[in-house]
Amino acid sequence: MKHEEHIVKTLCSRFPFLENRVYIQKEKRIFTNPLSADEFKEVIRYAHNEMDFYRSTHVVGTDDGNTLGLLYILANQEEILLALRKSVPKENPVVQSISDLYPSIVLHERELVDLFGVVVIGLPEGPAYPLPDGWPKGNYPMRKDWNPKYFNKSTMQYEPPQTKEEIKNE
Repeated sequence: MKHEEHIVKTLCSRFPFLENRVYIQKEKRIFTNPLSADEFKEVIRYAHNEMDFYRSTHVVGTDDGNTLGLLYILANQEEILLALRKSVPKENPVVQSISDLYPSIVLHERELVDLFGVVVIGLPEGPAYPLPDGWPKGNYPMRKDWNPKYFNKSTMQYEPPQTKEEIKNE
């Protein structure tokens, strides 16, 4: 795991704030603890421009209660994955697009918009993805508070119980 150790050492040397916040999970897998928006921006640009993490393979979203977790997975020529984490508040989930660095990430960022309600500033114009046309606005099916049993497929409406009586009769 010499390459992974070198990458971690290089990152910590360049960004002292990463000390004890970046770790080798296993061979070819390096993860960070959540980074602030500014830290994330610095690290991802450095990884792309200086460390040859030339490819972004995916963005994974998670609903972590009051926050949404975002895990950006980058790869280098050796197929070492660098997974950069950040969190955004669920009530105002705004991030900057990284499609200027990684054009292939556009569909993954669209997934964050459709499935989690993340606002991705700088995301190029394009169709919704992956939800179908007509999907009701404000319905984010990967959030924990969204329940598929209340989604009426024939009307494309989300119809949760509204009154105490409706909730009681469930």
